Amino acid sequence: ASDLIADPDVDAVLVASTDATHADITIACIEAGKPVLCEKPLATTVADAERVLRAELATGRRLVQVGFMREYDHAHKDLYDLLQSGAIGAALKFRSLHVNPRFVRELTIDSVITNSLIHDIHSARWIMPAEVESAYVQWALADRARPRSARLADIQLAFVDGAIGSLEYNGDSGYGYEVKVEVTGEKGLISTAEHPSPALRHSGSVSSAITPNWPERFAQAYLDEAQAWIDAIQRNEATGPSAWDGYMSLAVADASIRSANTGRPHHLDAIEKPSLY
Repeated sequence: ASDLIADPDVDAVLVASTDATHADITIACIEAGKPVLCEKPLATTVADAERVLRAELATGRRLVQVGFMREYDHAHKDLYDLLQSGAIGAALKFRSLHVNPRFVRELTIDSVITNSLIHDIHSARWIMPAEVESAYVQWALADRARPRSARLADIQLAFVDGAIGSLEYNGDSGYGYEVKVEVTGEKGLISTAEHPSPALRHSGSVSSAITPNWPERFAQAYLDEAQAWIDAIQRNEATGPSAWDGYMSLAVADASIRSANTGRPHHLDAIEKPSLY
């Protein structure tokens, strides 16, 4: 990675390596003055995410975009835009459902939070107008012999403006892959549109296909994310989820893991938001 980053013919870097390498590679890109699109999570710990944040702050400009591609998904963006229009008044509750087919490997509650629910955490922070204040986690075991295993998990959020949130993860749905978001407001409710597929009405029933996994569901969002990043670089601008968003998503994840460890809600432990963001 160091040779690639140092190569004068390389203008920008997309980091899609294993999670544990994200922070160090991203910092190397920052120190080389090169824009970097780092796949989520920005790091595996809040401390490492803060190292990335402080490296970028030292340059005085944004170089980092974090790969929370749901911001580029039309269903999520349409919901966000409608909420911003004031159609349902002030947002009172955020709900997300993150449904997976059976994973090849069994995940712990820690990895479910930092690798899967991290997307939903960012969606909640992006869509809702106020910052997350605290998190409380409950989960169902995938295997009773493994007390940290997680088949289904739920993060309950409290926002600083009094709104609440619920992020549900299902790691073994038995039917496919789905991501849904719903926001309840003072004057109504907004839900993401169902993933488009033909509805078949036949023999007294209605059926519609569900995507088998995440690459099929978010293929276009990944392409749009990458193109938006490239376009921003060419304009000498920074757009999309920032290093601050990467840091704060991990701060929420950290509070969630502490909650999983203690069985109690936990407040975020985060630095004050820098003016760069």
